[in-house]
Amino acid sequence: MLGTASLLLSLTLCWARTLPQMSQQQQPDPDWNRNASQLIISKGYPCEEHKIITEDGYILTIFRIPHGRQTQTIGRPVLLQHGLLDSAATWVVNFPDQSLGFLLADAGYDVWLGNIRGNHYSRAHVKYNPDHDEEFWDFSWDEMARIDLPSMIFYILNVTKQIQISYVGHSQGTMIGFAEFGRPDSILQNNVSFWAALAPVAHLGHVKSPIKYLATQSVEKDLERFWHILFGRNEFLPASKIQEWLEVIACDQPIMDRDLCENIYFLLFGPDKKNLNATRIPVYVAHLPAGTSVKNMIHFAQGVQTNVFQAYDYGSPDKNQQHYNQTTPPLYTIRPMKIPTAIFSGGEDWLADPTDVKFIFDNLQSLVYQKYLPDYNHADFIVALNVSKLIYADLIDVMQKYHPPI
Repeated sequence: MLGTASLLLSLTLCWARTLPQMSQQQQPDPDWNRNASQLIISKGYPCEEHKIITEDGYILTIFRIPHGRQTQTIGRPVLLQHGLLDSAATWVVNFPDQSLGFLLADAGYDVWLGNIRGNHYSRAHVKYNPDHDEEFWDFSWDEMARIDLPSMIFYILNVTKQIQISYVGHSQGTMIGFAEFGRPDSILQNNVSFWAALAPVAHLGHVKSPIKYLATQSVEKDLERFWHILFGRNEFLPASKIQEWLEVIACDQPIMDRDLCENIYFLLFGPDKKNLNATRIPVYVAHLPAGTSVKNMIHFAQGVQTNVFQAYDYGSPDKNQQHYNQTTPPLYTIRPMKIPTAIFSGGEDWLADPTDVKFIFDNLQSLVYQKYLPDYNHADFIVALNVSKLIYADLIDVMQKYHPPI
């Protein structure tokens, strides 16, 4: 293990390029340089920006599309929650007939786009500076589920004066949904009338993503230290040489696009572009990755290593006792969840592998709809050319049954 760590440590020399380099001769798509609110406004939709301060001081930015282009009527609220290394921009990065945020607004919903702590739009705190303070980055998806998700939902319900909301999660957005909605004492059970899980994640033991090579059994006892040596303790910024090492594993195929393979988001979750609009790839990689903590990535690596849906493991019985009042991390369960749930999964998904998704189906008692697309990867549920036809049309139909817009 020390030899492997030393080898990888020697490769951490500079930071990875995360944005595509546009040549002077190439005219970039205007969306390449637009933030989330600009993406929304540029397509003719109204946009509001809201700030939420969580109980532990994180300042979350959420965007609101209160209605569609053809009406001023504000319908019932829907919260869309992005996945790992992503942001609210993911729901509006394509055109009105392709992006779920726009489609829901035109269907009559009051659409809210969440941003979890530590991403590009929620990189702020009442006390800590993310550029200097290690304390800012002391979080994983545990806190996103326990604090951020309820904070966003209750804020939206308070603003809209509604009793219930609908929820759509992608990737990590589904993981925090399962973790929080599945708690037997979760009060959100009464406030969410329907939710849809795109590329659902709970168990991670069968991932095909290169993240599995940084969670091997050979580093089982020192996984946390191993990641801290490679990536530090604050924001997750992959070192370029480490990324090159992963590219050899992930991208050495003629069907792969170099811009996708040079972007850590697509590198980890699947760079196959057969379902993508190739002309929009510079736009996608300009908005990804959007940031998270090293600790959050360690938590995902722990899930790959153990194949258990559980809280962050602090590495020793004593440390776990200090955090949880028990020697092992608490397990998450989804069996008590009563919220009507729709599951959309793919056969080529590097993170939400079909074998791992089976755990969700085996334990979910509130399933009302499921759809499986054998050729879909992790990113296709957001940016595939045919996603509005194959996924979003069905999603909206089911949502209208359990959570009508008016």
